Amino acid sequence: MEPNETKKVRTAVIGLGKLGILHMSVVNMIPNAELCAIADVNKGLAKYVEQAGIKAPFYSDTDRMIAEVRPDAAVLCTPAFANLPVVEQCLVRDMDLFTEKPLAHTFEAAKKMMAHAAKRNMVNATGYLFAHMGIYKRAKAILSEGALGKLYRVRSSVYTSEVFAKKKGWLYDPEKAGGGAVINIASHLLYVLYWFFGTAKTVTAQTRHIYSDVEDAGSALLEFDGGLQGTMDVSWSVPGYRLPHTEVVVEGDNGTMELTNDYMKLYLYKAHKNLSKEWTTIHKIDLPSSSRFEIGAEGLYEEDQDFIRAAVERGRPAVTWADGFEVQRMVEAIYRSAAAKKTILTGDLT
Repeated sequence: MEPNETKKVRTAVIGLGKLGILHMSVVNMIPNAELCAIADVNKGLAKYVEQAGIKAPFYSDTDRMIAEVRPDAAVLCTPAFANLPVVEQCLVRDMDLFTEKPLAHTFEAAKKMMAHAAKRNMVNATGYLFAHMGIYKRAKAILSEGALGKLYRVRSSVYTSEVFAKKKGWLYDPEKAGGGAVINIASHLLYVLYWFFGTAKTVTAQTRHIYSDVEDAGSALLEFDGGLQGTMDVSWSVPGYRLPHTEVVVEGDNGTMELTNDYMKLYLYKAHKNLSKEWTTIHKIDLPSSSRFEIGAEGLYEEDQDFIRAAVERGRPAVTWADGFEVQRMVEAIYRSAAAKKTILTGDLT
């Protein structure tokens, strides 16, 4: 169904860090959205908003913004530890809510958010960008069509070059961040694994502190439905990666898929539909893009547009809080397994 072009979703952006600034710019361009307010505890950012040419009013008090502007929806770009309190502020008006990933800084906070959502007729979404990137959507379609046959193994990793000495800030505070490289870097990769294969049934994991009070690296053995076995490896302390490098390799009885943010390589023993036998390489640049803009990150415009579309149509966005909660479940299983040095059944996490 085509969105109603005449309906505007009055949308606030809460939190003006790097991601908040990007979301503010994107929401301001979406035809069905009206950027109606911006909120951040840092009063000094009001001048930045004015200089950026944004006409929406700036508030340093979220409660006051909600009471005076009465938005229909909000995009939350607050630190993870603030997600639950800000959600509870917004639900005074039963607003539709988009939260940046992870859903919350702890499993318990994520459960409370889910309980709030269950009591309301609200559209809720969370920010896992891979769901909006063409190369990953094509990979999902190929796997869903059964091109690789019966799947038996998946290997996955994400590396970036960010932490090579002790750092300050909430991101490295275990009480505020909830963890380190696993929850903040690998959660995107865990979303891909969840999207492709469902929630892992069992998790056996290790984490490692190198420079930080939170983990700088982690690895996990994962078991999914149907006997599919997998590995996940993450570190934000590997030299040579200016941007996070994500790789997923899927093996099945009809071939192999190698997937990154830039390309997909397929090797099939037998042709499948429009995919030829042996090698096929698909680059992201070869795929059509539904976006008119690419600001800050691939898929960001589609992500916000998808949330606004769902708010207009009262439909389901591509990535809901329920999806984000399943990622949080796997993150929690990794942390519990590493702490207890034993295998964790994710179904036991309630």
